Amino acid sequence: MERKSEMLTLKDIAAHCGVSYSTVSRAFNKDSRISQKTREKILAYANEVHYIPNAAAISLKKNESKTVGIVIPKLTNLFYVDLLEHLDLILKKFGYHLLVSFISDGANSEYHCLESMAAARVDALVILGCHPNNQAYVRHLSSQIVIVQLLTDVLPELDSVCVNDIQATITGTQYLINRGHQKILYVGGADRLNAFLDTMERNHISKEKQLIVLEENSYEEIIYQIQTFHPTAVMANSVYKENAYRAIRATGLQIPENISFFVYGDIQWVQLLDITAMAHNLEEISTALVDQLIYRLRNPYSEQFPASHILFDTFIRERKSVKYL
Repeated sequence: MERKSEMLTLKDIAAHCGVSYSTVSRAFNKDSRISQKTREKILAYANEVHYIPNAAAISLKKNESKTVGIVIPKLTNLFYVDLLEHLDLILKKFGYHLLVSFISDGANSEYHCLESMAAARVDALVILGCHPNNQAYVRHLSSQIVIVQLLTDVLPELDSVCVNDIQATITGTQYLINRGHQKILYVGGADRLNAFLDTMERNHISKEKQLIVLEENSYEEIIYQIQTFHPTAVMANSVYKENAYRAIRATGLQIPENISFFVYGDIQWVQLLDITAMAHNLEEISTALVDQLIYRLRNPYSEQFPASHILFDTFIRERKSVKYL
């Protein structure tokens, strides 16, 4: 009776096939020093007993793990779900596995995630932002691990693959204005706020017609402002579009009959509800990120190979949530 596959070793396969341990090892490594007939015999038996090579041992021998880590915020933003799926599929084409670590809260959690990736000996690391307290540590890690920034470029000495959020906010605001909206409620982060305000000012829209609900504000605050400010349109960025949509529904207003709704991020629920959105090609972004990771693994940061910064534009997917006034 054959031993269970998880118990088998290269020595067991060598004994069964009547060859040396090194010959079996060469068969798995496609070494040309053994004949094709011998290789086929060894691989056929390994397949018959469902032998699985020891990935950890192979990694140690080659000094690589074939693993790319990503440190990512909690999945409160459903965009990250689509991102991870695309990234994992593309990395597999290059023979890499994706290792994910989630930041639960704050700088300490982020630091522990980074530390765990270093301990896991990942070949490369993707970060989505970096707390100021951890920037020195990330710079230290970058001398040992390839690090590429995604959707952020807070560390200019490291590669980044980003989306032009500022231009997206300008384009989205102008889209609403061109459809007759002036009384607009902005729900989102402070990082894009100036782009919204500047676009309103360039269109000579008074400050009395602008209302800002920053990301720190609660769902209840959004409801209150909709009921008191009576905007004709709500423009919501990032994860806060979920709260904005729930708030609109809680007021009893109908989209787009009573209020228009425009969001940043064309994720699945946005598509299902026929909401007009600022979108980007996630497959293109993921492909560019993996290409940059592979390039950087072959060409470490140096004066000859300085940091590269890739910026993707966005586009509007027009649906039925914005009404012409």
